[in-house]
Amino acid sequence: MNDSFQYGDIIFLGLIAIFVAFRLRSMLGRNMGIDPRDIWKNATRGNIAPVNGQPQPSIIVKKPSEEEVVPMELQNNQPVSDGLQAIRKADPSFSTTEFIAGAKLAFEWIVEAFSKGDKEKLRALLSPERFQHFSEEIDANAASGTKRETTLISILATDITDAAMQGKVAHITIQFTSEQMSIMRDKDKNIVSGSPSNVEKAIDVWTFERDTSSRDPNWKIIAT
Repeated sequence: MNDSFQYGDIIFLGLIAIFVAFRLRSMLGRNMGIDPRDIWKNATRGNIAPVNGQPQPSIIVKKPSEEEVVPMELQNNQPVSDGLQAIRKADPSFSTTEFIAGAKLAFEWIVEAFSKGDKEKLRALLSPERFQHFSEEIDANAASGTKRETTLISILATDITDAAMQGKVAHITIQFTSEQMSIMRDKDKNIVSGSPSNVEKAIDVWTFERDTSSRDPNWKIIAT
């Protein structure tokens, strides 16, 4: 009788677990990951989807403060300061603070995606020209049987070196200073260059671009 009771409890708890898992899946959806295209998206842009058929209250867009547009360390850099102000004029919701946060995440994702050969993630973050360059390099490594593995340890600094408007298109150039480990493996997975224990400082200069007349808040990397 006691064994039957225990088995009954197990079956009952198992059914509850299945029900909870099903409910979570139906509420959260199948894809639990973050789409790279959502890096710069926020609730203040785009349309707010109705809930239960009822329109939602409009969201008040907070105008970025002066320091959010031109950080203190850049206020004496007149060309960059003027460029950021011009971008803010074209897009009143622009915040340098938020942009840098998104750029850092994009940098992390691209380093990882390139190391893994994840073309779809790269396509979402790179301009067509840059994507073609990265894609060809991935294909060349695959054809030769070699594979470069890069691990991003930390981002030490993100310095804006240029900012400008060209027509309605905004451009921002960032110098990333990071610590990375990089090795090259041959087709037999043997290390032919680099060391998994050697951390090196790397400097990368990337340029981001966005059409401010578009409702799409995403920036694309056009130069690396």
